[in-house]
Amino acid sequence: MIPFNFKKSLQKKIMLTGIIFSIISIALTTLTCNWVTNRFILFQFERVNEIATGAAVEKANTYLAEIANTVSLSMKNEYFDRIISSDELDPYQLFKAQKDYEEFLKNLILTNDKVDSLLVVDYHRNIFIKANNWVGKDYDKYGTEDFYNTLQKPSIQNEESQFFLDRYTEGNYERLAIISPIFEPYTNEIKAHMVVVLSTKLIEEMQFAGNGIFITDHTGNSAEVSNIPHAGELTDQKYSFKNALNFEGWTITNTFTFDKLQQSIANNLHLNIRVGLICLIVSILALAITSKKIVKPIKHMEQQINSLNHNNLENKPMALSKRRISFKLTLLLLNAAIVTIPVVLITGSSYISAKNTVESKVGSVFEYSAQILYQQMDLVYSNYRRMTIETSSFNDKVQKLLDTSISKDVDEEIRDAMNNIILTRNLFDKGISNITLYNANERLVYSSTYGRPFMLRPDAKSDLDYVRDHFSKLLWRSYTDSPFNKKGIRVGMQIRGVADGIEAGKLLGFILVDFNGEDIEKMLNVFTKYSYLDVYLVDPSGKDIFSDIGRSQKTSLSEVLHNNKPSFEANERVSFREGGNNFLMISQFFEENGWSLVFLLKNFNENEYILIYSLVVLFGLIIITVGFSYGFSSILLMNISSLLKTVRNVKRGNLQARFKSTSVDEIYELGNSFNEMLERINVLIEEKFISDVMVKDAELKAKEYELNLLQSQINPHFLYNTLKTAQYMAFAKDPRTEKMIKLLIALFKTSITRGEKVVKLSEEIDHVKTYVDILQMRFGDKIKLQYDVSDDMLEIPVLKLTLQPIVENAIYHGLEVTEHGGTIVIDVRKMPDRLQITVSDDGVGITEAKLMEIKATLEGKTKGESIGITNVHERIKLYFGEAYGIDVESTLGKGTTVNMYFPLIAQQGYLV
Repeated sequence: MIPFNFKKSLQKKIMLTGIIFSIISIALTTLTCNWVTNRFILFQFERVNEIATGAAVEKANTYLAEIANTVSLSMKNEYFDRIISSDELDPYQLFKAQKDYEEFLKNLILTNDKVDSLLVVDYHRNIFIKANNWVGKDYDKYGTEDFYNTLQKPSIQNEESQFFLDRYTEGNYERLAIISPIFEPYTNEIKAHMVVVLSTKLIEEMQFAGNGIFITDHTGNSAEVSNIPHAGELTDQKYSFKNALNFEGWTITNTFTFDKLQQSIANNLHLNIRVGLICLIVSILALAITSKKIVKPIKHMEQQINSLNHNNLENKPMALSKRRISFKLTLLLLNAAIVTIPVVLITGSSYISAKNTVESKVGSVFEYSAQILYQQMDLVYSNYRRMTIETSSFNDKVQKLLDTSISKDVDEEIRDAMNNIILTRNLFDKGISNITLYNANERLVYSSTYGRPFMLRPDAKSDLDYVRDHFSKLLWRSYTDSPFNKKGIRVGMQIRGVADGIEAGKLLGFILVDFNGEDIEKMLNVFTKYSYLDVYLVDPSGKDIFSDIGRSQKTSLSEVLHNNKPSFEANERVSFREGGNNFLMISQFFEENGWSLVFLLKNFNENEYILIYSLVVLFGLIIITVGFSYGFSSILLMNISSLLKTVRNVKRGNLQARFKSTSVDEIYELGNSFNEMLERINVLIEEKFISDVMVKDAELKAKEYELNLLQSQINPHFLYNTLKTAQYMAFAKDPRTEKMIKLLIALFKTSITRGEKVVKLSEEIDHVKTYVDILQMRFGDKIKLQYDVSDDMLEIPVLKLTLQPIVENAIYHGLEVTEHGGTIVIDVRKMPDRLQITVSDDGVGITEAKLMEIKATLEGKTKGESIGITNVHERIKLYFGEAYGIDVESTLGKGTTVNMYFPLIAQQGYLV
C-alpha cells in the first residue's frame, strides 16, 4: 500500500495562516501604538509647554521691568541731564560730566548680572558713554549714522513707545540689546539714545522653556532668546505659543520643534519593531512545533492503518490517543495566542516607554515652570524681609526714638517717621498695607491699620508673642484682612540696637509689617487659566495659604495628598495616582519662611489611552482571527473530521463503520485505505476468533490452578510454624498460652478465609503484627518490628497474604539464627506509578551464591527452595502482571532487604 504523506502540506497551511495572522497583528499593533504614543506625548508636551510659556512670560516681565528700572535710574541722574539737556557746557565741563556719569553707570550695573553694558549715545554731538561689565567689546555699531537712521523711523511712528529690541553681534559674542530713544522736547527728533546690552542671564534661565524663544517688540523686531541651536526662525507652527508682555507692547513666542521628543518616539517605534520581530520569530517556532503536534495524531493513525496488514494483529492494536480539545479549537486558540501575545508585549513596551518619556522630558519642562515662579516669589519674600529690616534696624531715626523715654512728642515723631516710610515705599510698589510698632515693654507705639487699634485684632497677641520668643527668627504668617477679605503676608521681628549711640544688640522693640500680597496673588493668578493645573502656596503644616485664589473648581490639596504625604521641606518631583486621576507634583521649598510652592498637574501621563486603543485593536484582531480561523479550519478539517469520526466508531467496536469523503484529496485516499484495512480486519477477526477464545480460556484455567496451588503451599507453612510455637508454650505451662492460642486463631482465620484477594494495607500490617506478637511470646525482645508508613497509605489496596511470609522468612532465616536477634523494618513508599513495600532486617544476611540462586528463582530461570518469597512473587505477577513482584538485596553479615512492588489500584471504593 502506498503511504500518502499529506501531513506536510497540512502543516504548511497551518504555519502559513498563523504567520499571516502574526504579521497582521504585529503591524497593526505597532502602527497603532506609535500613532497613539505620538499623539499622547505631543499632547502632554504641548500642554506643559503652554504652562512653561506662561512662566517664561512672567520671567521676561520681571526681567524687562528691572531693565526698565535701570534705564529710569540712569536718566534721573544729574549728570545725565547736564550731558543731554544742556548745550552750554564747555568741552572740559562736558568731558568731566561724561567721566562722572560713566563712573555712575559703572557703579549702577556693577552688581547687576543682567547687564553686560550700558551706553548713552548722542550722535549729533559725538557723545559715546560706555559702562561695561564685559571687557573687550566696543559696541561702535550704536554710534553710527546707519543705526541712527534705522532707529529714527520706528521711533517717530511710535512716539509713546520708549523701548526697541535689537541684537548685537561681534564675532562669537551675541547679545540682546534694548534701545531707549531720547527725544527733543516738542519734536519727534531723536536727540540721543540709551542702549542696554543684556547678559546671558535671561537666556540661561529660559533655556528649558522650549526649543526656540523669541521676543518681539512693537515694531516687529524679533530676537531669539533661547540659546538652543537650530531652533529655526519665528513661524506660525502648530506648536507655537505667543503671549503679550507687560512691556511696551512686546510679545514673547515659545516655539517647539520636538526634535528630542520625536527621537524618543522614533526610538519607541524601533523598540516595538524589534519586539515585533522577536514575536514573529517566536510565533514561527511555536507554529512549527504546534503544527507538528497537531498533525502527529494523523501520522500515528496512518502508521497504525499500515500495521493492520500484518497477520499478528493482536500485537499491533490500533490505539488512538484522545484529544483534550478538538482540532478546530486548537487552531482557534493557537491563532488567538499568536495575535494576542504581540499586542500585549508591544502595548506594554509602548506604555512603559511613553510613561518614561513623559515623566522625564515633559516633567523637566513642567519643573522649569515651577522654578521660574519660585524664583520670582523668592525675590518677593527677600524684598519683604529687606524692607522689614530697613524699616526698623537700618533706620537710625526709628531706633533712636524707640530708645528714648516714652512721651507724646516721641510717639508723634515715630508716627511721622512710619507714615513717611509707608508713603515712600508705596510710591514704588504699593506693597505695605500696615506697620505695627511696639517698644521693648510691648506697648503699641504705632499702627496704621485703617484707624483701628491693632491690638483689637485677634491675631495680634499671638504674633507679638512669637516675635518676642524668637530672637533671630522672623515671623512669617499669612492672614485675611476681614473688612476687605484680602490676603496678606505679615513679617515680624525684634528690633535690636545697631545705630550709633545705642547699645549694640539692645532690645528696642518689635515690628510687624503687613504686605498686601498682591504680588504673590498676581503670580498665582497667571496659572489659573489652565484647567489642568493648580498652584498652591502652603505653610509648614500643609495648609494652602491662598486657597481662595484661582478657580472655584480648584482641587483640594489635602484630598489629593490623602494617601501621598510628601515632604514639603525638600524640592521634589513626584507622580502619583489618586481618585482615578494621575498627578505630577512639583514642590519648591522657600528657605526664607519655610513655605512651599506646589505645582499640581492633573491628568498627567494618562497613557491609559494606549491601552484602550490597543485593546480595541486586539478585540478587532481576535474577532477577525476567530472568523478566519473558524472558516479555514472548517474547510481544512471537513474530511479529517469525517475520518476521525469513523476511526472513533471503529475504536468503540463498530467495525462496520466506513469513511465517506465529500471531496477528492489526500484524506480521501487515506480514507479509502482505511476502509480496505477495516475489511481485512473483519476477515482476520473471523478467522482467529474461535482459536483465540480457546487459548485465552486455557490460559485462565492454568493461572487459576497455579494460584490455588501456591495458596495451598503457603497455608501449611504458616500453620506449622505457629503450632510449633503453641506446642512449646503449652508444654511449658506458660500462662500466656491462652493469649497465644487466641493470636493463633486470629492468624489462622485470616490465612484460611476465602473471598477478597485484595485487602487494605492496614489489614496486612495487622496480620504481620499478630504474627510477630506470637513470635515475641516465644523469643521475647529478641525480635523487634518497626514501621515507617504514613496514615494516608494505610487505605491503599494490596494483595492478601503477601507481607507476612516475607517477615516470616526474615525472622527464621535472618534473625533467629543470631545470638541477639534483631530488628525488622517495614517501610512503605508511594511512587509515581507504583507502591513499594520494603522489608529489611539486620540479620546474618545471605551469601552471594545463595542470593544469586534466589534471584534466578524469582526470574523463573530455576526452581529454588525459597518457597515463601517465590510464592509471593508469583502471586503478585499473576494478579498484576510482569511489571510487579519482588526483588531481593543482601549483604552477608549485615542483613537482607526485600522490595515488594504493587500497582496503585482502585478497589473497594479506595482511589489511589
